[in-house]
Amino acid sequence: MGLNYKLGEDIHAQWQPSASDYHLKGTADAPLIPDAEVEIGGRVWYSSGRFQKDLNASAFQTQPGVLISRLTYDTSAATAELFARVDSSSNVFVEGFVGGGKILSGNLHDEDWLIFGDSIPYSNTQSTVTGDLAYGTFDVGYSVFRGPGANVGLFVGFNYYQENKSASGCTQIANAYSDCVPAAPTSTLGITEDDKWYSFRAGLNGVVTLANRLKLTADAYLPHVAFRGTDDHLQRAVADPISPETGTGQGVQLEALLSYAFSNAFSVDAGGCYWAVWAPSTYTNGFGAPCPSRGLPVRTERCGAFLQASYKIDGL
Repeated sequence: MGLNYKLGEDIHAQWQPSASDYHLKGTADAPLIPDAEVEIGGRVWYSSGRFQKDLNASAFQTQPGVLISRLTYDTSAATAELFARVDSSSNVFVEGFVGGGKILSGNLHDEDWLIFGDSIPYSNTQSTVTGDLAYGTFDVGYSVFRGPGANVGLFVGFNYYQENKSASGCTQIANAYSDCVPAAPTSTLGITEDDKWYSFRAGLNGVVTLANRLKLTADAYLPHVAFRGTDDHLQRAVADPISPETGTGQGVQLEALLSYAFSNAFSVDAGGCYWAVWAPSTYTNGFGAPCPSRGLPVRTERCGAFLQASYKIDGL
C-alpha cells in the first residue's frame, strides 16, 4: 500500500494504466504474460568458414612438437533453418533449431614440411572443395527478467554440428619438385574430411526493445566440446589412408539480430552469427600408426549474415 501526491497536478484527475503496464496476478484484467507464447520461423544463412588442423611429428612417435603438416579448408556455404521457442507463464522456456545446406565454393591448402626423406623442405598444394553442413540445437532456460520491453534469460543446452568436405584436384603452388607436379585434374578426388562436434551450451539469451517494433537480441558459450573426425587421403600410397581423430575442447556461438515487427505476431529479422570451436588435445592414429597419439590440434569457425521470418502465437 502507498500514497503518492504530485505537485502541480489536478488531484481530481482520473488515471488509467496503459496496456503495457504490469498487472497483478489474479486481477480481472487480461494478464501481460499469457499462459504460453510460441514462436516459430525459418532462416537462410550465408556464411564463410575455415577448418584447420596441424599434424606434428609426435603423431608418428618421432619429434614431439615439430609441425610437419597443416590442412586448411576455406569455404563459403548457404544453409536453411527451422527454429522454434516456447515461453511458459512460469518463465521457463525451451528453444531449438535445425539446419543444413551446401558448401558453395572452397579450397584446401595442404602444407607439408621436410617430406620425401627430408629432401623437400616445404610443399603447398591447392585443391577445390565441395561438401555439406548439418546442425541442430536444443536449449532449456529460465527468464530472470521478463517484461514488455525486454526478456533476459539463462539457458543450458546441446549443439550438434557436422561438416563434410571433399577436396578434388591438386595443384602445387610452392615447390616444382614436390608432389602434384604436373597438376591432378578436378575429376580426381584426393582427400575427404568428415567432422562432427558435440557441444554442451551455457549462456545468456536477451531481447531488448530499441524502438517501436524494433528489437535487438544476442546470445552463448560452449564450455565442453567433443570432436570426432575422419580424414581419408585417397591418393596416399599407404596400406591405410584413413586417419580417425578424437578430441575435446571449447567454443563459442554468438548471434545478434535486428527485428522489425509488422504486427504483434509477424516479424522479419536480419543479423549475423559467429561460431568457433577448437580441440587442442586431439588424438589420431596417423594413417595406420599402431597407437593413437596426441599431435593434431583442430579448430573450425564460421561466420555470416542471415535473414529470417517468424510468427508468434500467444495465450495457448
